Amino acid sequence: MRTRAIPLAMLAAALCAAASPAGAKLHTLYSFCAQSGCADGREPSAGLVADAVGNLYGTTLFGGDAGVGVVFELVHKGQKYRYRRLYSFCAQSGCADGSDAEAGLIVDTAGNLYGTTMAGGPNDGGVVYELKRKHGTWTYSVLYAFCALSDCTDGREPQAGLSYAGKESGLAYDGSSALYGTASQAGANKQGTAFALTPGAPLWSEQVLYAFCAQPGCADGAGPTAPLTVDGSGHLFGTTYFGGGANMGTLFEIAGTAETVLHSFCSSANCSDGAFPEAGVHLDGAGNLYGTTFGGGRKSKHCDDIGVAGCGTVYAFSSTQNALYDFCIKKNCGDGGYPLAGVILDASSKLWGATLYGGGHGDVPGAGTLFTFDGGERVLYRFCAKADCADGQGPEGDLLIDGAGGIFGTTLFAGANGSGGTVFELTPD
Repeated sequence: MRTRAIPLAMLAAALCAAASPAGAKLHTLYSFCAQSGCADGREPSAGLVADAVGNLYGTTLFGGDAGVGVVFELVHKGQKYRYRRLYSFCAQSGCADGSDAEAGLIVDTAGNLYGTTMAGGPNDGGVVYELKRKHGTWTYSVLYAFCALSDCTDGREPQAGLSYAGKESGLAYDGSSALYGTASQAGANKQGTAFALTPGAPLWSEQVLYAFCAQPGCADGAGPTAPLTVDGSGHLFGTTYFGGGANMGTLFEIAGTAETVLHSFCSSANCSDGAFPEAGVHLDGAGNLYGTTFGGGRKSKHCDDIGVAGCGTVYAFSSTQNALYDFCIKKNCGDGGYPLAGVILDASSKLWGATLYGGGHGDVPGAGTLFTFDGGERVLYRFCAKADCADGQGPEGDLLIDGAGGIFGTTLFAGANGSGGTVFELTPD
């Protein structure tokens, strides 16, 4: 089960038709549910990763032969992309291979892929998996199955993808160093874990670095749903969706096995600092952290679905947390609202992101936006700009900027084939 609800108002946005700023163009590279029974996948909830030659890889939460997700590739051919399904989950008895891939992928220097599923596996606690590439074929293997320990003290339901040293610098994974991640449930205190995985054969070994809710009232955080970020010193940074002083999430740092809460969200009046950080954080060259919150910020009449006023924020953290932008402050949420994706940084430290909601016109709140932030927010694209939302609805995962400056992402819903979602490329002006 996913730990947060999509705002009810967003479900009404599928019929909107909004114009996008002149100059910014969106190209739909693939619309899911193009195959019978959505065998090609449905609802890609995570972002994309690219290999050295520009092929794109991602996952879907649903669809495939068993209806519980796929891993896919968009093969780069000149100016076009060709869809290829690499794996359909629950191919093994009892879904021992995993199911419900909510997280994105990482790629190593040999072109192999790694990811997580939040369900399935031998213990139905989710898995970490690898798709190994050799001579054009792909071999799937489970590297670690959660709930391998008594009472699932190793964690359960990893909703987030994996991280490694060097990822923030754009380096591919070396295939031999530790991988880091979070499990949103279970652990010693039943509120999730942060873990490290060390390569081994046939299975990798897991070390729980921190079990959340070790402090009274879960002041240290609870329910991590986002990936970790590794800095140059090996320290880990991340967010929890719940816990903290107001039970609306935390920003934390882990050094070794010691956790420090850097910020407890909704600690400012009226939650002006944001609430419920679903996304992880990204580092700039000076060590500043940037992220988003799903709720909180300046009050808006459009955003009251998740138990806190406000449509979310973009924030920066150095020694203190600083809200950079409050969403849904323009008429009819034309600037977007409810960001589930994080913000990524380009080479000039400009921020790029997406909102799940907003961007509408007239009396329609909209179906999500793509934006850039460089001292102020600028909306680049408003979804459902095409008839029947053929361009997609509800971008949820982090954007990808490839080596050539291309900006890629996914939408959770809609597309040319109904409600399966899309993969897109954005060309800014």
